[in-house]
Amino acid sequence: MNLDLLVFISIAFLSSFGHCYSMCGGFVLLFLNLNKEAKNLFILQIIFHFFRILTYVFLGVLFSLIGNFFLIDTTIQNLFFFIIGLLMIFLGFALIFRGKILFLIENHIFYEKFIIKIFQKAKTYKGVKSAIFLGFFNGFIPCGLVYFFIASAMSRQNILESALIMFIFGLSTLPALFLFSLMAKFLSDLFRNIFNYIAYFAIIFYGLYLSFIGFKNF
Repeated sequence: MNLDLLVFISIAFLSSFGHCYSMCGGFVLLFLNLNKEAKNLFILQIIFHFFRILTYVFLGVLFSLIGNFFLIDTTIQNLFFFIIGLLMIFLGFALIFRGKILFLIENHIFYEKFIIKIFQKAKTYKGVKSAIFLGFFNGFIPCGLVYFFIASAMSRQNILESALIMFIFGLSTLPALFLFSLMAKFLSDLFRNIFNYIAYFAIIFYGLYLSFIGFKNF
């Protein structure tokens, strides 16, 4: 688990400076604009990210319970690991090539139907309400990286480990998103792409590793 945690932290932290900016940036910018005159903006940011991370933990527990149905029998467990590994490889390549596959995975129809409504509703809130509302729904954005971490959570029999994986994901993206307005100005596209590709290849290699474990023990 220690090596896994290092991989998870690296993927989340590196990708947060590129992929997370494009996926979560709208929520963060709207939240900052709604509260730009607030004297307690720092506290509001903490609340925003607390509820974002809380949503990830909730998803980790939920999908861990679903995954446990497949982990009862050893043979089914190994097959499940193999399939989850293949899914991770697929996600990694989808994130690298960013074509129609990623468009399908991250579902831009979802943005048009759901996210716009959330933004419209959020404009009526300020302060703590906006932090809780936008932070909570930020966690449900359809995102290839979130899918990777959910797949990792599903591969764990221990629900606490699954929750920890999603907590680590949220916490590791915190520095970049907390300093979003500052980092977005100073971090060049080149560095963002480098960080992204390192994270995406790590996802592919971790998927290969998990598939190999499942295949070897099948």
